[in-house]
Amino acid sequence: MKFEPQLHKLSNGLTVILDPMDLETVNFKVLFCTGSRDEKPNEYGLTHFCEHMLCKGTKRLPDKKSIDDYFDYYSGSRNASTGNAQLSFYGRIIAENTEKLVDFIGDQLQNSLFDPKKIDIEHGVVCDELRRALDNPFRQYDDFLSKTLFNYATFSTRGLGTFELINSFNREQIIKFLSHRLSAKNCIICASGKINDTDKLLKYIEKTFAFLPSMDVPENDAIEYTPAIAHNSKPDNTNVKIRILFTDKCGNDYEDLYQSHCIAVFEHYITRELNRVIRHENGLAYGLGCVGFGNERFMVNGFATETSSANVEKCVALMAQNAHRVYTENKINADDLDRMCRSKKLSRADFLESAGARCDKLISFYRQYNRLYDFYGINELYDSATVDDVIKY
Repeated sequence: MKFEPQLHKLSNGLTVILDPMDLETVNFKVLFCTGSRDEKPNEYGLTHFCEHMLCKGTKRLPDKKSIDDYFDYYSGSRNASTGNAQLSFYGRIIAENTEKLVDFIGDQLQNSLFDPKKIDIEHGVVCDELRRALDNPFRQYDDFLSKTLFNYATFSTRGLGTFELINSFNREQIIKFLSHRLSAKNCIICASGKINDTDKLLKYIEKTFAFLPSMDVPENDAIEYTPAIAHNSKPDNTNVKIRILFTDKCGNDYEDLYQSHCIAVFEHYITRELNRVIRHENGLAYGLGCVGFGNERFMVNGFATETSSANVEKCVALMAQNAHRVYTENKINADDLDRMCRSKKLSRADFLESAGARCDKLISFYRQYNRLYDFYGINELYDSATVDDVIKY
């Protein structure tokens, strides 16, 4: 399947990527480079709350039923999400109705009503979402890590807010906040799928999103890291989650991709070895995998598993001993590297055949490296990795 995306920079600063595919549908995504990390303490949760309210109706489609009817009629779906560093609106639709999806997202961004009655209703909805997050053991663990390693306000609080803050958000505050956070200059739009006339679609996108102001929006990408050995174990835990993490020594520039890939190959190899020892030889855990934590400017990476409290000491000792063995004695050979390269072929095929995956990758890659993702060129670069380089890096 071909991969020939086109990058367009519009006069107002808007970035548009069009990715024609041999499909019957189109995935369309609008991402703003702003998220919960850009909020002030008195704004925690406001980006996420704005996301909710931007999906609650416009004059043309004022309620959920009218929105659902619209997408049922035109054979499409839509959603939105908020992250630490992005606010996204996206959907998928039958190709002949692509402009209907573009028009819908443009309408909700420009003409949302922010009805005070619906804001009051959403206060309760988001408070329930926060309660669910605070009750989620995986979310609790992420909160613990973010506070311990990065001195963040916890992810739950930073992303969703506090109950007091959530209930304080109002129409005036929402409108003012969005006016400072949404700009053509911090917006990346991508369409992947059946695009018969790229010029026509590009002109429609330009017209639909012409309302976006052209202003610089600062991003808070600073991160403070404090090395730590820490635990928050509780007596009633039936399983103990274990993370052993290391700072990422690679740079974040495009020129660092080869080195990053070589390290990723080693991580894949050592994780497979540790999983074999921990699970298959000793039965201490259901599984062991790689994990990353941080943001696009700074990462800690390493191993993740969980086991019973009685097995923690043995599990950690085996991880340390075998990691040291692999690192110093069992050097990766050419056959290991070849098998790992060949194992990627299926995931590469999955990527090429998924409009959603292509759309997400094109946006994230452009955001990080300020250039178009070259699928074939980068895979050729990755395939050129040598055993010596994997060991060296």
